Amino acid sequence: MCELLDAISYVLLGTGRGHQLLTGVMAVPITVRACFFTKYWPQSLILGTQLPSICTMFLSFERIMAVSKPAFYKRMCTQNFKYILCGMVPVWGVLTLLAAGASVIGVDGDRVVGTRHCAIITSTSRWYATFHFTFIVLAYVIAFFSTLIVWATRRNLTKSKYGSQDDKLGMILAMSGTSIVLLASPAVVMLTIRWDITEWGDIEVAVTYAMPGFLSVVNTIIAFRFRKELRAQFYHLLGIKSNKVDTITVVRQVTVWREEITIHHKPEQSMFTRTTLTSRRHTTVHHIS
Repeated sequence: MCELLDAISYVLLGTGRGHQLLTGVMAVPITVRACFFTKYWPQSLILGTQLPSICTMFLSFERIMAVSKPAFYKRMCTQNFKYILCGMVPVWGVLTLLAAGASVIGVDGDRVVGTRHCAIITSTSRWYATFHFTFIVLAYVIAFFSTLIVWATRRNLTKSKYGSQDDKLGMILAMSGTSIVLLASPAVVMLTIRWDITEWGDIEVAVTYAMPGFLSVVNTIIAFRFRKELRAQFYHLLGIKSNKVDTITVVRQVTVWREEITIHHKPEQSMFTRTTLTSRRHTTVHHIS
């Protein structure tokens, strides 16, 4: 769901800026306060990048508890607890939007920007932009290293006891690792621009700013790689049988054929064996009589 929000946020971003460009008002100056309160894509950008990081942190916490303390996880992480964690995601979204709106009420909101791109650094205050880009990167860094420690600690035990590594731990490692790379570069570019440290060209800004939009694509590919049930549902949706299912079917069919061959080709008894069995049967009957 959070990845879907990230994808929707960039669709709204492209729609809004495209409308500004087609109507010829992209180069018209605007205040930071007007950017946040009159345009709809700054809010979607904030939610589209912060909510996936929150979801990754919660998922990492859940996996760490399940692997390191299974008894406590079974007792604590009930279905109601998971509902509470899911409910905290929209609560965080509301709180962070309130903080972003409050940041432009003062002097920072009066600052005039030259274009109506209305990025996060030009639609919120300096302190909120710093918090935003630092938070989304730090969340994935915490999720990555905490999960890596648990994965490395449990590696030998998992292999010896269960035969394979925890796929969900590997999925979290892959997602958080790629997210760090895709989010750190635009964070560095945006913050250096906002704090007037250096200047970047339009191409560098465009490329790095579009990287968080690839999170949805990359994380979907990673989830498809690590989650067997997702692959099974995808194959079922397309009407394609996976290789594993086909292999099981072939093995079962071969087993049936072998059983049929065994039934239809039983070794015949020799004349001596049939005569001996008949004699014993007659002897037993005569004795009873």
